[in-house]
Amino acid sequence: QQSQRYVSLASQAYLLPELEPEVAATAEKLINRAFDLYQRMSELKEGFSGRPKIENYVHHIPIEDARYILPLATKTNLTVSLPGPKLIDLYKLCQKEHYKETMADFWHSLSAYLPANLIKVLTGFARDKVRIADFFQQYFTEINTEENMVLLAAYKDLDLKVALGALTSTQSRTTTEILQVWGSDSEQKARGVVQRVLGYGHASIAEQARTTFGMMCSLVTYHQQIRHRLPESVREDFRTIITELERPVVIPESIRHSQFAQEFTELVQAFKEFRLEVYKSFGLAKALPLLLNCEQIKMVISTNARIDLEMLAERTCMNAQWEIRNLAIKKLKILRQLSETLYEKALPSCVTGKCREGKLSCGKQKEVRELFQRI
Repeated sequence: QQSQRYVSLASQAYLLPELEPEVAATAEKLINRAFDLYQRMSELKEGFSGRPKIENYVHHIPIEDARYILPLATKTNLTVSLPGPKLIDLYKLCQKEHYKETMADFWHSLSAYLPANLIKVLTGFARDKVRIADFFQQYFTEINTEENMVLLAAYKDLDLKVALGALTSTQSRTTTEILQVWGSDSEQKARGVVQRVLGYGHASIAEQARTTFGMMCSLVTYHQQIRHRLPESVREDFRTIITELERPVVIPESIRHSQFAQEFTELVQAFKEFRLEVYKSFGLAKALPLLLNCEQIKMVISTNARIDLEMLAERTCMNAQWEIRNLAIKKLKILRQLSETLYEKALPSCVTGKCREGKLSCGKQKEVRELFQRI
């Protein structure tokens, strides 16, 4: 997905559902204001061409930050590749009462490419939506804007779990027998096994360790998070964002300290109030396109350590988007408390070896290494 990094300001740059003429006119007016603000905030210096750096913007607000004001109605490029279970989840999403209208054209087009027998199988899958929603609600209550990265659950004794898993594939002894031999030294022995096997490059053993985190982030970062298809994630209902008028939004520092700060917050408030009226009068499907990228959503993410090793190495890099990088560093600090050995290499490439960013390198290897030595 393009994540609305580059958007066209043409008249067909966004898509709204069918609304009454007066309501549609207000929606278009708000969106045009958002597009205008986006364009002014991300204005490039005269004569510049190519891939811009922060100093190439008139107001030092990059497009990655300016997009926080854009609504979900904004068109963006999308490429999807998914396994069978994810196709089932996609089908269920399309059939949800709240999204049926929004997803109708999409599902109709997709169905033309799917075998009839597969569609028949998909319709046979059912889930108890109420029980699932109630189950995750207990987690959502633990997440807030201050505690936006929270450890909710983890396997006990991660090093021990991983070490025993590794030895099971190479020894005839059972895990009980191994623990009896190790005795009171089991923790130290386990760390040694994990360090040794990971040192061989056998990262698959890290799949034996699993954690579940609660996270709260902007829709910009949410879309980046779900682009990684390996973690299992559940988000709260979008209706919560629409009805909670007081929920804070994420304002990039580059905008917060700029001449556009007040205009940004006033436009956000205008969207919130208008969108709530659309929701009350016409339902969720009509209000969804008016959600803004800067608005925050809660989600629960479950991953194994192998996934985290790969993802955190990318997302703690200084070239990663700032919001997701800050969250990744918070997560790394928590994971290091569970196991320093297992997450030893969950770091930017320049800390563990050579920078992999090539010409895009930030050039601050020394500072980055010093930063992560303190974690």
